[in-house]
Amino acid sequence: MLCDELVLQGFRNENIGRVDIVMHSIGVGMFSEEQYTEWIEEARQTAIQNQCIVMGTSHADGSYRDSEISIPIAYCIAPDGQVVLASRNDTRTRLIVLDKRNKADFYLEVSGIDVNIQVIPSA
Repeated sequence: MLCDELVLQGFRNENIGRVDIVMHSIGVGMFSEEQYTEWIEEARQTAIQNQCIVMGTSHADGSYRDSEISIPIAYCIAPDGQVVLASRNDTRTRLIVLDKRNKADFYLEVSGIDVNIQVIPSA
């Protein structure tokens, strides 16, 4: 999913079937705290509706044209809507480790997703 598709179009899954993870490439950072809050909540709702992990990130230097406000963003939302990582204006590198507990079911249609999510270093 690219940039503002999250808010403007949403994630559509009519013909795909089961989705384990949605990657959200954001581009530039947020232009306000309100936008940051809105996008995190939209990502959370997408995770819950699709029972999948949703991860997104922007450029570390989120500047765009002549805008004076740019808030770099990174997030990881679990399938149950738990916010595992929500970072704003923090450009430290983090590694998100996804450990699928039942690897045999990785490509099968199963209800729910059984995965351990770890953020290194922890937020």
